[in-house]
Amino acid sequence: PVSVQATGIGRPSLSIYVHELLTVFGVRTIVRVGSCGSLDDCVGLRSLVIAEAAAMDFEVENADAWRRPDPALYETAAMLAGSGVRSRAYPMVSSDVFYHGDPLGRFAGARARGALACDMETASIYGMAARFGARALSICTVVDSLVTGEAIDRSERQAVFGPMAELALETLVTDRD
Repeated sequence: PVSVQATGIGRPSLSIYVHELLTVFGVRTIVRVGSCGSLDDCVGLRSLVIAEAAAMDFEVENADAWRRPDPALYETAAMLAGSGVRSRAYPMVSSDVFYHGDPLGRFAGARARGALACDMETASIYGMAARFGARALSICTVVDSLVTGEAIDRSERQAVFGPMAELALETLVTDRD
C-alpha cells in the first residue's frame, strides 16, 4: 500500500507532515516526488534528479550535514532509471528561500561541493528519516534552470511529472519484492 500525501511547500510545512507520518502513523518509508531547479547546464529541464545526498544551504560547509537516502531505495531507483528515463543521481541543496536575487551566488558553496540541483525539502526528509530510523528517497523533476533562466511552462508541469511518479512507484514495488 502507498499513501500519497501533499506536504505543502518548504521545510516547515513538510516537517510537520513527515514527523506525524513517522511518529503517529508508523510510516517507515518516505519517497519525495516534486520539483527542483537546475544549478548546472548539464542538468536540463524535464530531467529527473535522484538525490544521492542533500544539505541545507546554510550547512553545506559542514561535511556531517550532508544527509543521505536509504541505500537500498537509492540503488533501486538508480538502477531502474538507468533503463531509459533521462535521469541522473546528484547531490542536492535545499533552501527555505525560493526567490533570491542572486540564486547562483547563493548556491556557490553547494555547487563547489557538487550539488547540481536545488529544492526546498530533500535535506529535511533525509534528516528526519535518519532521526526516526526510517527510510527516505527524493526524486525530483527539473522545472527551471537557475543557470539559463529557462522554465517549464506551468501548463506542462502536471504532464512532465509522470515519469518521476512512475519511477517512485516502480522503486517501491521493486524494493518490496
